[in-house]
Amino acid sequence: MPTTNPLVVGHRGAAAVRPENTISSFVRGVADGADVIEFDVHLSADDRVVVIHDPTLDRTAVAGRTSGAVRDLTWPQLQDAELADGERIPTLRDALETITTPIQLEIKAPAAARPAAELALAAGVADRVTFISFRLEALEAVRAVDPGLALGVVTSRPTADKLATVDDLGADMFSVEIPHLDRALVAELQRRGVRVCAWTALTESDVRAAVDVGADLLAADDPGWCRSVLEAAAHPTG
Repeated sequence: MPTTNPLVVGHRGAAAVRPENTISSFVRGVADGADVIEFDVHLSADDRVVVIHDPTLDRTAVAGRTSGAVRDLTWPQLQDAELADGERIPTLRDALETITTPIQLEIKAPAAARPAAELALAAGVADRVTFISFRLEALEAVRAVDPGLALGVVTSRPTADKLATVDDLGADMFSVEIPHLDRALVAELQRRGVRVCAWTALTESDVRAAVDVGADLLAADDPGWCRSVLEAAAHPTG
């Protein structure tokens, strides 16, 4: 049985309590005790690396410009999109300047990989960033910028192909949906020096499952809640 709790990863900041992937969400995630902040990036039409999960505005924009593909819109046009609570889409630079914890930077669009890596290096924060993606070509592009940058492979299920990708890249982290992790897999990855991140904890049973398999990190939309569940499990009363 694991003797330590996983580190808490604020998924898209604190997406359950603040608009996801916004500066206020990152600030809230850190304030609520996240050890790591995770967020997503795409590339705009004028080659700005911007923080947004989806390839379009349609789901998260609530006023102003409420539709359109991120890659087809310039930075000024993206700023016309109003998110919940009056928030706006941040740039990667904004995020890196705001977040004080380690970061999981998820590359959604492979075109954003190289500029994201270059920006993190230029900002002097690359040593606390793990570049993660479902897309092999995105991780290969990061590795081409600097072989020393930390990489993480993201997948729903730990297939043979994805596990081979971890080995081929020399990835530092493997990020897998909670239901598809087991103790033997986690222990084997850790033996090979690969950290395991379980995602995404939405219920207490999710948290318990991640602890039971020995995950190194646990992503949650509400990092404050996740930390409280972990602490309660570690110090039961009665």
